[in-house]
Amino acid sequence: MLLQKVLGFREDVYLIESSFEGLEVDLKTLDYLDKLGMLPDKSIDSAVRIFDKEGSSIGVAFKNKYEGGDFWFVIPYPSARAARQQTERLVNHVLDGGIVASVKKKRVASLEFKRAIREYLALSLAEGALCECDKEKEPRSFAYNEGRNKRLRSLLERLAGEHGLKLGEMEALEICCGNGMSTTAIKPLFKGVLSIDNDKCEVCNGVYHGTLEPADVMVIDAMRLTDYVHEKYDAVLGFMLGTIYEFNKGIWRMVFEESVKALKDDGFLLLTVNTREEMGFVAGVFKSMGIKGEVIDNQSKDDIYDGWAFFAIK
Repeated sequence: MLLQKVLGFREDVYLIESSFEGLEVDLKTLDYLDKLGMLPDKSIDSAVRIFDKEGSSIGVAFKNKYEGGDFWFVIPYPSARAARQQTERLVNHVLDGGIVASVKKKRVASLEFKRAIREYLALSLAEGALCECDKEKEPRSFAYNEGRNKRLRSLLERLAGEHGLKLGEMEALEICCGNGMSTTAIKPLFKGVLSIDNDKCEVCNGVYHGTLEPADVMVIDAMRLTDYVHEKYDAVLGFMLGTIYEFNKGIWRMVFEESVKALKDDGFLLLTVNTREEMGFVAGVFKSMGIKGEVIDNQSKDDIYDGWAFFAIK
């Protein structure tokens, strides 16, 4: 597992929290730290303070003794200021109070640490460790469509040529990735692609079938995108967005606003929907945000997907 490799641990490694929402709130973590804080001196064999390459503290790990084999609990610090302060306060109480016999430091690349956390949660989900779901996995044909792949690549390559975009040098963020059917199409074109969706079952199927890379996918709500994704991207993509009805237009507006926040200046947007009416709403929302784009009739008699596309440069 990447988390084990990044931290250089030989023993098994686990996160206490089971979701990105959990990592931002740290409820289970705070309970664990509170219990550690009540232990006598040198009850814990060792701990590691985790820093990024610039020297900023980004987490901690505690070694746990167990008859079946020692293991590590890794605690990444939340990004939200209040939650981080609370977590760090309890961590410092444990580390500075003599409860840990040996405390070391480890520097890691921040992005690799984040990828390792994503991989851990995605693999744990696909292995059934994070839910009690008894659903059978969907067949691979639900997650892979070569005809659609070719059409999406053709659309992206045409737009790149028309606008001088060097896709191979770009980092892309894909919203509403579902089971990764569209991810397989765009992934070879970009330097990197981070995919997100709020449907655990869809992401689980994508990881299971290999259409989603565990280290490059997150189960999060796109309405709160920038609470969990703090980097800005060269491109924000979303293909066959969920059906837009009158009652959920407010939700989609929030998703689009968050998407723009995650986009670099001069970055580009490419979103597809099923109907012309939906596209009218999409284009209208972005126009209200000062982003005027191109509406593309991308319909095909051989394909039900991505009938209408919206392309814009921020």
